[in-house]
Amino acid sequence: MPSLTVWGQRLVKFELAWQRHQQVRAIRHALRLTFPLVFLGSLATFIDQAWLQTTGYYYQTLHVNHWLLQLTLLKRYVRLVSAGTLGFSGIMVAFAVSYYLVADKTAHSTDRLLAGVTAVIGMKFFNVDRGTVLQVQSIKWSANNLGLSGILLGILMGVLVGNSFRWVVQRRTTQEEQLTQSLWITSIWTLGTAAVGLLWVSAQTVSFNATLIGLLRWPFRLSHFIVGLWGFSALTGVFAWLGMLGPLATTGQTVETAQNLAAVLLHHGWQLPYPLTVHTVISVYANFGGSGMVLGLLLALFLTRPPRAQRRIGWLSVLPTLGNLNAPLMTGLPVILDPLLGIPFLLAPLATITVSWICLRLNWVPAVAYPLAAGTPAPLLAYLGTGGNWRAFALALVDLAISTAIYWPFLKWLWLAEAQGGDEK
Repeated sequence: MPSLTVWGQRLVKFELAWQRHQQVRAIRHALRLTFPLVFLGSLATFIDQAWLQTTGYYYQTLHVNHWLLQLTLLKRYVRLVSAGTLGFSGIMVAFAVSYYLVADKTAHSTDRLLAGVTAVIGMKFFNVDRGTVLQVQSIKWSANNLGLSGILLGILMGVLVGNSFRWVVQRRTTQEEQLTQSLWITSIWTLGTAAVGLLWVSAQTVSFNATLIGLLRWPFRLSHFIVGLWGFSALTGVFAWLGMLGPLATTGQTVETAQNLAAVLLHHGWQLPYPLTVHTVISVYANFGGSGMVLGLLLALFLTRPPRAQRRIGWLSVLPTLGNLNAPLMTGLPVILDPLLGIPFLLAPLATITVSWICLRLNWVPAVAYPLAAGTPAPLLAYLGTGGNWRAFALALVDLAISTAIYWPFLKWLWLAEAQGGDEK
């Protein structure tokens, strides 16, 4: 069996080939270009959820309403910043991917910009209010897939539009052809995506995200079995790795959670009816920093002495990650569609789920019963949710150490790949 070093060499070689592919380079550059928007939006969301909402951790612990002036006005401002940045991320990715695919094939900024704008137009046609279309009313646009949950759609639209522009630009023989070619390729894509968007809107009965959430609910029927928890974690991880970051991972078992809390409050004991659920296992022990145990990724990043650019991304991502918002790291490194980071992104939660499930199943630690405030630092979730049980806190630290150890070699291999050229060549 090959050693860890041999596997590392193979993974580095594959990562190098992956990053140097033209399509992948465009996607990675686009994701990193989107990072400032995602960072600002995630920071605004963290402030809103943890500091300004009555259900927020810092709002409750620091009594923000007693000393912060103009709280309502600040809420409005922060939410505007969040919506104006995160809500634009999918569109930004579509524009940037298409732009970068054309950029190295033409010196004309018109071609590059028009390719990006055409991809944005295509995105809009998949975000139309269904009722206004079917009832032949004035068209109203929706924003369901324009933000974080639409990053994958943005990538796909950017790749399709960008490659079509590349094909045309590469076959251009005279300067006079630029205007006419740009006109007909933009027209074709506009009319084509409008037709596909019309068919999509007319045929769908539920939104795309609702369909995915429905898919995520099947492991709930196996909630007491570790296979069901693995299934939920794997599905949410795959969706996030593909670029559907949004609210998918927030799906939970609210009924079981309420019954667990009632059992503690009414019976003055810790015999929970549902000790092994998505909430008691995954949310508390396997989602540090968001899906993928990215808090472990963040710690491993600092421990492996990353390049300067990645170190800065890490420091900027500290606050959102502690607030369980993983979007900055997902786009900044990027983790999205990176095969080398995709492996620990899926493995780390599976490992921590296994360890935590065994500890809960054997009653070595109590299950979480108390509701948890938004923005609670991930390592404190188990401690506070069990009324201050030190064993639960120790298990959380063990899970964090396990995830950090899983990410560590993959990050070392990633830095090695980038040092050898990566997507910069």
